[in-house]
Amino acid sequence: MRAHGQVPGPGERPRLAGALAGAVAGLISLPVLSASGAASGIAAGLGTASWTIQVLYCLAAMLAGVVYATVFGRAANDRRGGWLFGAAYGFLLWMLGPVTLLQALLQRQLVVGTAAMGVLGASLASGLLLGVLFRPIHVLLRQQLATRSPGSAHRERQVEA
Repeated sequence: MRAHGQVPGPGERPRLAGALAGAVAGLISLPVLSASGAASGIAAGLGTASWTIQVLYCLAAMLAGVVYATVFGRAANDRRGGWLFGAAYGFLLWMLGPVTLLQALLQRQLVVGTAAMGVLGASLASGLLLGVLFRPIHVLLRQQLATRSPGSAHRERQVEA
């Protein structure tokens, strides 16, 4: 996999694409977290406001997108398998994610029952959406970078001549 051309270069901005896709995926999966009572359950367990948990969830999803882009590299751009990588990554995030780590650190459960299922559902939905959204967002970023690069105007003039 590390053959020439398999690792995305920093000029292609894979981490930025991952951060944007993760933020959008986190925002879209927030209703699952809220409707199940998971956000309010975690907030009550930590003694914070529910909106704080929602903001932290979106920030964690953005960070997860950066890690997703770093780990999967060009495989994240696979149009046929991106959704599967994302769903598996969402499951991994549920197993090792912030809620699991908080429960291990606090040595008590934060959410149980429907709220715990909501955390699982939100993690799976966020991962799936991350996998689906990564490719189109990355393509848009690369197109914008290609039109903004200083050499692109020079190349266009050469083509016209």
